[in-house]
Order: sequence, then C-alpha cells, then structure tokens
Amino acid sequence: MRTILFIALTLATAPTFAAQPLLPERGNDQVPSRLAAVPAPTAAIERAPVSFSWKLDPNQALNAPQPHVAQSREYWQTVSGAELAAGVPLQMSAAGSLIRVSPSEGARALRGSELQIQGVHGRAAHVQSMASAEQLQAAGMSVNNGTVIAKLGREDGAGGYTLRVAQAEGDYVVHVFEPESDQVLRASASADRALAGGQIRLNAAFEQAGRTATAEADALLVAPDGRNWPVRLNAVADGALSADVKLPADVGNAQGLWELQVFANAGGVQRDARTAFAVAAPTARFFGNTAFNARNLRMALPVQAGSEGRYEARGTLYATAPDGSMRPVSQAHSAAWMKRGLGVLTLQFDRTHLPQGYRAPFEVRHLALNDQSRMAPLERRERAAKF
Repeated sequence: MRTILFIALTLATAPTFAAQPLLPERGNDQVPSRLAAVPAPTAAIERAPVSFSWKLDPNQALNAPQPHVAQSREYWQTVSGAELAAGVPLQMSAAGSLIRVSPSEGARALRGSELQIQGVHGRAAHVQSMASAEQLQAAGMSVNNGTVIAKLGREDGAGGYTLRVAQAEGDYVVHVFEPESDQVLRASASADRALAGGQIRLNAAFEQAGRTATAEADALLVAPDGRNWPVRLNAVADGALSADVKLPADVGNAQGLWELQVFANAGGVQRDARTAFAVAAPTARFFGNTAFNARNLRMALPVQAGSEGRYEARGTLYATAPDGSMRPVSQAHSAAWMKRGLGVLTLQFDRTHLPQGYRAPFEVRHLALNDQSRMAPLERRERAAKF
C-alpha cells in the first residue's frame, strides 16, 4: 500500500504528470466489481516484466471487435438403432441437402448401400453422391469409422423424408446440412467475454427468406469442463428470441471457451447454432488514480490483484491531430508478475510515434487488463482517460 501511495503522490505532484481516475464505464465496457482469490498457477510462466510499444497509422481507424453472429443451416440429433431401423423423419427446406450418419462408440459401422432415404409417398430419393468414412478421412475430414454422407439430388427439394438403416445397432448421430436453404438460425452473445458471476445476453432469430419467423427454441449454457445449464429463451417484439444468462461464480479450472447452444424448430425445419465466448474469474482490476506524464507519454496504472499471477495491460494513445480530431498514434503493452495485493503496470508510449503537428490533449482508449497466467480477459474500457 505504501508503494502505491508513494507512486501516486509523486506522479500527482510532479508538474508533467496528471493523476486522475479512469473515466466511468460505458456501453460494452467490462469492469470487475469484485475480486476472486484462486490458487496460484502451477505451470512454468515467465516472471520477468516486459514493456513495449509500436507506432500506429493515425489515418487508420481502430474499431472494437464485434461479437460473432453464428449462422446455421444445419442440425444434429442422436437416434437409437431401433429408431433408425424404423425410420427417422427429416424435414428439408431446399434441394441439395447433405445427410451424415455417424456411429457412436459401440455402434455398428455403416456402409453407404445400407442407407435408405425416401421422399414423399415413399418413393426413393435421388442420391446424387455417397461418401464413406474412408473417402472422407482421405479428404481430411475427421469422422468416425463407419460414417456415411449422402447428398440429395436437385430433383428432391423441400418436403418430408425418411432416413432408414435396417440393420442399425447402437446409437447414431444424424447431421443434416442444407447449404442452399433460405431458412437460417442466427445466434449471438452480447459480448465475446464475460466475468464469472456476471451476465451475458443471448440473441437468436430464425429467419425464413430474410424475415424473422415464429420458432420454438431451447438453449444450453455449456462450460469447457462439460457442465451445462438450461437457458430459457423469451420472444421479443420483432419475433426474435433472447435471454439474459446468469453465469456461475465458480468457472472451474478447465481452459477453453464457453458456449451458448441454441436448438430451434420452425414449421418442422430444425436448426442448431452455437456461439462461444470467454469467461474469466475476476482475479485483478485497475484500482485508484492513474498517472500520466505528458512529457514522456508514460501512463502508470495501479492494479489490485486478488490472486497471484502474471497480469498485462495494453492501451492505445490518441493524440489531437492538426484538424482537431483525435487519432490513434501509438499502442503499448506492459506485463509483470504480481502477488496478491497492489501493484503497478506502466504503459510507455514512444514520443517519436507522434506525427508532426500532433499534440495534447491526449486520450487512452481500448484499455485492457488481462490475466496472462490464466489466459483471461479481465477488464476492458473503450475510453479510459483524457489528459
């Protein structure tokens, strides 16, 4: 604590320094409201501090990344051998559909000649092509042995079909993909990252020929360690679906992204979509006043760590251009190992990165704090400070 107070006092009283709090959070900023105490990392992680910066083109605008919108023209379903032998109904919405049947562990492997696909009135569908597991694996696809893919011909379009394998034994996964369909399920999370114990919004819409259709849908929140929680979707004014998803406080230790999986049905046409995002335990946060040296373009950022680890700050310096607009001129990163408590990360922008005619006032934007030892994004501020 004494070290932080000394640094803050020194920077605040020096004539070339300005000490002030970060700007209030806004929009899609992510700011931890609490800290989590988790075990120290056991992996061999670099402990030496590092700091660097590079010049930016002020004429090249920087935009925050937008959440990914998943677009699905496919779905999966697991069926038993008895169901497959009796006939599995499939509802198609376009010609040229692909049907893949994959045996689960312990199920009997399939041959293409065993697949029977019937269309309306029981007539055999026109199969344009058939591919075996060996052919698919030779083409670079990772599929189970005994997998078969059939592609329906142009003669067979929208309508009801029946998939049958008379000698099926065990469980199978049926995957239907309709690349030419105009019926699309779109799903997205409101952000690409979130904090444990926080909340994220799921948005989904089933579109038919570009218009939102009424659909029945369920969703599932899935953690990297396999834990999952059902999510209830609610219809909104335009016919789309949404849910405010509460995230668990205990995110576990498994590395990887979390998923929101959506399963929808509109008029018998099924679609599955999934969107992924990072969830982090809030192990650290920016804390107290920052300090900025306008002469050396150095920004000191006090950090409060709830857990021991290696933390990294990164930010972009904007300067006032000759026409009065704010333009990006430099980006800086700084990382160091920290024990639980208070520490400082310093962003050192290079004054030679300032183009001729660029001057104060300055802004620091796209400020981020990351837990490098746990690969976790902790804090994000699109506009962090003005000096």
